[in-house]
Amino acid sequence: MGLLVHSLGHLMANEYVLIALAMLFFLVTLSSRSHSRERSSTSASPSLNSTRKECKAPNTPSWGRRTPRPIQWYQDMYFQIHNLEQYPTVLEPARDELLAMIADGVSLALEAPEKGILRVESYDAERLRSFINGEHEKTMNEWARYHDRRKLGLGPTLFGNIAEAKKWLTQRAPAKLVDGAWLSHIHKITTPFALRGVTKDAWQILSEELGDGDVNRNHVFIYNQLLKEIGCPLPDPQSRDFIESPSLEVMDDQRSWKGAVAQLLISLFPNEFLPEILGFNMHYELISLEALMAAHELKELGVNSSYFLLHICIDNADSGHTAMALQNVIDYLELIKASELPSVLEEHWRRVQAGYILSQSLAVSPCDGRAVSGSSSPSNSRRVRQIVPTDSLTRQIIEIFKGKSTVSPKYHCQSKVKIGNRTLAEWLDSTLWMHDDEQKHIELLGALAKSKRWVQPGMGSASKLVQELSWGGRMFGAFTNEELDALIAWIDLLDPENSSWLYYRFTLRAPVASRDVVGGLQDPTCHHLTLPARNADETIDGAFMEKLPDCRLDTECPDQKTPLNTPSKTQLPDIVALWFAHIGLLENIINVPARTATSLYSGILLALRAQAGFAAEAHVPAGMAEVRRQPACSLVDIGLEIISRAQWTRDGNPSCLKDVFVLARKQGQSAESIKLSDNMLRWANRPNENFGILVGLALAFLGLKEAIAGSHELLSEESQAALKAIIKREQKGLFSCMQEIKSTGDGRYKDIEKGYCLGRSALEKLLGKTAGVENTLLIGTA
Repeated sequence: MGLLVHSLGHLMANEYVLIALAMLFFLVTLSSRSHSRERSSTSASPSLNSTRKECKAPNTPSWGRRTPRPIQWYQDMYFQIHNLEQYPTVLEPARDELLAMIADGVSLALEAPEKGILRVESYDAERLRSFINGEHEKTMNEWARYHDRRKLGLGPTLFGNIAEAKKWLTQRAPAKLVDGAWLSHIHKITTPFALRGVTKDAWQILSEELGDGDVNRNHVFIYNQLLKEIGCPLPDPQSRDFIESPSLEVMDDQRSWKGAVAQLLISLFPNEFLPEILGFNMHYELISLEALMAAHELKELGVNSSYFLLHICIDNADSGHTAMALQNVIDYLELIKASELPSVLEEHWRRVQAGYILSQSLAVSPCDGRAVSGSSSPSNSRRVRQIVPTDSLTRQIIEIFKGKSTVSPKYHCQSKVKIGNRTLAEWLDSTLWMHDDEQKHIELLGALAKSKRWVQPGMGSASKLVQELSWGGRMFGAFTNEELDALIAWIDLLDPENSSWLYYRFTLRAPVASRDVVGGLQDPTCHHLTLPARNADETIDGAFMEKLPDCRLDTECPDQKTPLNTPSKTQLPDIVALWFAHIGLLENIINVPARTATSLYSGILLALRAQAGFAAEAHVPAGMAEVRRQPACSLVDIGLEIISRAQWTRDGNPSCLKDVFVLARKQGQSAESIKLSDNMLRWANRPNENFGILVGLALAFLGLKEAIAGSHELLSEESQAALKAIIKREQKGLFSCMQEIKSTGDGRYKDIEKGYCLGRSALEKLLGKTAGVENTLLIGTA
């Protein structure tokens, strides 16, 4: 598989008019345009048509359908993901639940594939655009029908009085207060460099969800303000009080908690699930009928509807999030198409579909509370489509039963035992097993999987079929040891509480257990997140802090500081690794949307936007203008230019952060630089605990940027100018953050000073200071 896959506010003036104008605008623009026993394996990818052959069955196969989680389970998961630094062990069950949620959604979608994104069987940009435009038009038609009903005198759909509106708004708080969470872990320094154009455009949507550095435009902040206005304030979503609040009696909607948790879950493994995240985003950013009705009905009750009006406008299909999310998926798949085999493109298209389906399966029809999944047809007349197995284990099981069917049916002709609606002899009929339509084989296996007499899903060794094939059973010797082991493993994968097998079969991915995935997240140069068991290097403990001299920052004169010497080529191995590591210092501070709903964290967002090369903030969201804008220089681009000019490699620039670190060490990186660059990456993975130190280090590295920005040897004139502009904007964000912490007496200010001292002293040791210039940022030691 190729390298790419490998490295893989105020809106209340006249809300009726705003809604009408928004709708008119949309219509005009529309018309113009695993389980622990899972075994990793690979197999040839069948054509999409062959994997979706239609068959008829009396009932929908129940494999993979799970019993619902209790609401308390989702509440606990919600709290733990918000506090991941304290609960790193949640990552494994979190991944299992994500796979199971996707599998649940896929199972529903397969019941009526002609009604949803599955009808776009293979990736085609124009067909995808047509599909999304069609979904948008459906919503607009439903909105028109809603207004027709209201004109006839029918009452509101969502709530009929203030009390109902308050309850409805409070019930939806768990999901609304994680707005944007599904994108919150993308576009990190660990993102493969070839994908950064794609993830940057997705991150722009996140930035707009978080207000682009203006807390008054932050979606979580706006929803919190709404709850306060209606007299229903809630505790901080990060706190235990939120899941133990008396308001939980009102927040009793399991679907809201499940939807909120899904948004958090899909974000946690961005390097593994990027296609699914982009697909989820493409559905979630569609304008919903619920938002349209909520804005209308809240206005009727005299309640502030600005939160919903904001989403109606910012998600528009011409220049807003709907258009951005669609283009993001197209750009990603075109990148895959240009660099990989057709089978890889098919896999990634299915994974985009899986993410889209997950979001769709979590949506709730405001009229009757049903999941909007295209699965409303009655079960006794459904047309069922299942997927031909693509993993080698299931193919092996089919081949086993094919072989047995040629010799065994007459042995069982007197048996009255049934598997599904067939007798055992009929089930073993060789004409069925030797049929060219592999979908028939899936139907037969489905009947076996549901046969409680013979199979206990998830418990292969305890299943009667296995016992009968083992020593002491009536069919001992009929299966070889290898055949019996395969059967046990297959039954284990049928665990209804771990239905990830359906995800893998649908997406054509080779199965891998969550335990193995999470256990492999140890190298911070490759993975996000990396939260293994804590050690001395991950947390800046008290003993470490005591070794640092006390220092004082002058917040009144932030631009006057001792310049560092410009790095020489011999110093580049030390500097390059530190350059790339420092880009990750602030990234994880905004991983939790609820945490960003303050002016303090808005400063961090401003700094991150500057570092990533986004256009300067304006009084309105950039939307598609940012996507269409010519690529701008980011700190990663500048780092890659430095490496290119150093001529360290004849094979082109490194493809990812890991490559950079390996390259720097080959060029002679010092032990001190190695330790600091590694530690910075690890410290950054605990942003809440290490907040002050991380901000202080980021301040210190402004000096390194200034030293490099003055070097004609390291950068072109264009890149020098771009870096100077980044420095100016980054300073603004960081110093606003620092000054707010100091003015409020926040104890973390001392940590900022410590972090600055740590970074500054290390850089001075590596580069030296320009002689004869006084240090006015680091005034002195106490």
